[in-house]
Amino acid sequence: MTSLTKFTKNLKVEDDIGIKGAHLFGPSVESKFDELKYEIVHKIDKELSDSQNARDYISQKYDELCNKIQYLTELDATVTGFRSDVKAIEKQIAELSLRVDDIEKKTIFKECPSLTSSMF
Repeated sequence: MTSLTKFTKNLKVEDDIGIKGAHLFGPSVESKFDELKYEIVHKIDKELSDSQNARDYISQKYDELCNKIQYLTELDATVTGFRSDVKAIEKQIAELSLRVDDIEKKTIFKECPSLTSSMF
């Protein structure tokens, strides 16, 4: 017998033992594998579902954050506009105050008799 035929015979014997071993365990082993396969697939589906829910939640929070940032940016522009308006009004009030002071000084000088006229 050549070594090739011995190898082929040994391989066939090992295959036969594997097949007989599977039949020895019977359907209970197959059902255990099916249960294990079901649980693995179920866990994977649950993890996928959880990760999708987390992704949706993160997307929702991201959108809310973007909306808040946009609102705050608009609010900042409004406040900046108000500050500019207040500064302009402040400048106008200062100018009006100076004009009123000048008018009051002129009025006081007109109403007060001069010292020279009272001496005569």
